Amino acid sequence: MDQPTVAGSSVRALCYWMLDRGAKVDEFLKQEQLNLDALGDQNVRVSLASFNRLWELASQRLEDPAVGLHVGEFLDSSRMGVFGHIVYNNHTLEQALRQYVRLSHLVNEGVVTAFRIEGEEAIVEYHCEAEHYNKSNMERMLALSITRARRYVSEKIFLVRVGFSHRKPRYGDEYERIFQCPVEFSKSYCFVSFHTDFLGFELPHRNPYLHQALTRQVEALLQKLDLRRGVSHRVKTILLKRLSRGDFDAEKVAEKLNMSRHTLYRKLKQEGHSFQDLVEEVRRGKAMEYLEKNKYSLSEIAFLLGFSELSAFSRAFKRWTGKSPAQYRNEVRDA
Repeated sequence: MDQPTVAGSSVRALCYWMLDRGAKVDEFLKQEQLNLDALGDQNVRVSLASFNRLWELASQRLEDPAVGLHVGEFLDSSRMGVFGHIVYNNHTLEQALRQYVRLSHLVNEGVVTAFRIEGEEAIVEYHCEAEHYNKSNMERMLALSITRARRYVSEKIFLVRVGFSHRKPRYGDEYERIFQCPVEFSKSYCFVSFHTDFLGFELPHRNPYLHQALTRQVEALLQKLDLRRGVSHRVKTILLKRLSRGDFDAEKVAEKLNMSRHTLYRKLKQEGHSFQDLVEEVRRGKAMEYLEKNKYSLSEIAFLLGFSELSAFSRAFKRWTGKSPAQYRNEVRDA
């Protein structure tokens, strides 16, 4: 598979949600050539496109446009996968978040997760390319993260703010009820933010022995998935997390991949890429996304892409497209 995939368990969980509420999934499974029982195997992957089609079907069959939020706020420990058990068997919430970021693409390759601390806010970011973005799935991911945190860490955890990339839907009150904080829409990426004081919270139900055993279990799967995705894909994932900082040091990226810079360059060359080409590709893609959404000023976009000044961004964008950022934005708006 060249396209992004999701864990079969995610598809299985949504199928069971639908079945429990009287919605049939047999036709979907047959069309996608999937077996419900086999989806429980942690090695089974399903294309993200198939998963997104299932979300559309769920919304229609259940006549619930907010199905993502409702799935996310529902907790069933018996159906929590290996990934969830690993995360919530860490010692502290901060350790859990950092492991969550490291392993998150095991659940969904189409979403790049990042964690950062800004002042008194701890922020978990969810970056997803427009072509792979599914409103219901992103609602589920964020609702599930806070629902589980309140259940497995502490009921006292509250959010500072939450953000989504899609526009505010008609069921806006549901967001306020679930997240209990200000909710922002039409953002460049999805996020949840809470006070840094919560990072030191110890997870009350942790089992260090279970954590160690499950972590070893998924390491082989992680290596297999990374090999399938190729070095260039992994480099782009790392670069995306460092974008706003302008941190494109090849030595640091190679270190994250447990290889030397020379080995990194050699492997990229074998895949038909260069490191600088990937930096340009990531910046170009995000630049077009920001300009098309028309949410940020040109100076803000330059900052988000890691450029030191607007003129440097403008020169780079004209090199990529033959047009200035302002010209490109105007053409998109008038189209």
